[in-house]
Amino acid sequence: MRFPYYQVAINYFAPIILLKIYGKGGWISFEAYIDSGASFSIFSVDRAEILGLDYTKGKRVFLTVGDGSLIEVYLHRLKVELANKVFFAQIGFSKQLGVGFNLLGRRSFFDRFRICFDDLHRFVELTPL
Repeated sequence: MRFPYYQVAINYFAPIILLKIYGKGGWISFEAYIDSGASFSIFSVDRAEILGLDYTKGKRVFLTVGDGSLIEVYLHRLKVELANKVFFAQIGFSKQLGVGFNLLGRRSFFDRFRICFDDLHRFVELTPL
């Protein structure tokens, strides 16, 4: 399945895609930046609230981010839908997520899909494995 890059600024496009997460009210769509350098998927805590999830009930870990600092993350096993596939994925929630978007990391996603970034043509392609 192909996803066109999302324009985030003038002349800047990024691999931001839509995925669905199952919450208390059913399936909810979220945007997430596919980050091949991130080990874990991390969403902001307001997304947990939208899902009806007490994010602090997850497994508390501290993860290193790009500048070398640690952020507190609560990991959850959630039902997701991506590229017409439904599966359980590990997604973390953090108050300290310093970027303006959710991150889709390697764990639970890169082992289920072949992910091809085509920056020249501004799309990302996900092929189920």
